[in-house]
Amino acid sequence: MLSCLQSSHYAMCSLNSCLLWSFVYTLLYFQARDDFQMILLRVLEAAMEESSVILMEHKIFTSRFLLSLFILYKGNKDCDARFLCLKILSDVMIVIFSDSSLTPDEQTLADLKTISHKYFLPLYPSFAEDEDPIPMYAQKLLVMLVEHDCVKVSDILNEATVSQCFDFLLGDLSNANVSNVKLCFALASAPDMDSSFLSQLQVVRRIGTLVEFVTAKDMDGFLEPTLELCRAFIICGIGSSRSTALTKEHALLVDSAFNMSIAVDQQSCIMDICDLGGSMGIFLEVVGNSDPHISDLASDCVVLLLKAAPREATMGLLTNLPKLSALLDSLKHGVSLQLTRLLYSLAFSCRQYLAQGMILSISVPALMRVEALVSAFKGSHDSCLADAASYLGAELQRLPCCG
Repeated sequence: MLSCLQSSHYAMCSLNSCLLWSFVYTLLYFQARDDFQMILLRVLEAAMEESSVILMEHKIFTSRFLLSLFILYKGNKDCDARFLCLKILSDVMIVIFSDSSLTPDEQTLADLKTISHKYFLPLYPSFAEDEDPIPMYAQKLLVMLVEHDCVKVSDILNEATVSQCFDFLLGDLSNANVSNVKLCFALASAPDMDSSFLSQLQVVRRIGTLVEFVTAKDMDGFLEPTLELCRAFIICGIGSSRSTALTKEHALLVDSAFNMSIAVDQQSCIMDICDLGGSMGIFLEVVGNSDPHISDLASDCVVLLLKAAPREATMGLLTNLPKLSALLDSLKHGVSLQLTRLLYSLAFSCRQYLAQGMILSISVPALMRVEALVSAFKGSHDSCLADAASYLGAELQRLPCCG
């Protein structure tokens, strides 16, 4: 058997469905010794490295092989064996979902949906509480199933599962993976998600810390899903329709009637969303990212946060005025969308500063640089940018240090 293991990669490339099934049958129905079981699992693991084995026999994989691995996991006391079961499951599904000829196949998707609901979801709590790295593989598999519509987010909207998904934020962030963040984003942005439950999690400050962490470490792959997660939390307090309107029409940020329409939704806001106000500086830093999509997400977060947590976000923006002035200067020859958002954001903050009687130390040199830039933006050929600059110019004149 050991010699079979050493030559498994070659031998398994030519496995037919009968031989493949005989391996699984041996694992399931014979009470093999643990060492023999592990040898068989490792042979199967090696076989899965050859994608053609899976693709040629995809029907037997989706109809019998995968569910057999779930059964083997459930009844197994050996942690290493349980891990291999889940890893092989993950490897097989990655190959199937990556093949464009199989993903549109109705029978294949139907089989995967059945397996997901009958076996994967009932076992997910066990996966999440098992020994490392089983929870990580289970979460990657869950994200994959959600992305391919085999599992709906509404299927996992229970308190236990949601809490488990967000637990990574409470630990060492260096252990986080992209699947953690993507899954949390999917949950937070789900239409059926109860915002009061998201409030109970008390994780907003840690989400802000995660943005700072991935930015400082240049973890580009994390940045987009992390900003999406921030945005989803902020939107919970504003409402998706109003958020969409505000994203498209930035002038609504300083529209009094629009502000009144949002006020009625504040009771459904994430109660600790104000903690993101302390991350305004890092949002401004990310607006300067060279990736247009990342920059767009960060500038949208700035605008939306000012609506969701006006006082805290205003304090965050005005205390970072030197950073904002440098950002406006660096963007002056770029896309005007981010500039327009930032100008309206500062105008809104100026109004809040006066209306709330805030006591803040505002950098006068930075304010003067902003005034000079605003004067230049007033002559822009982009009417939206010019209008935003004119509005901000009027608000700046109302500030005691400018009047």
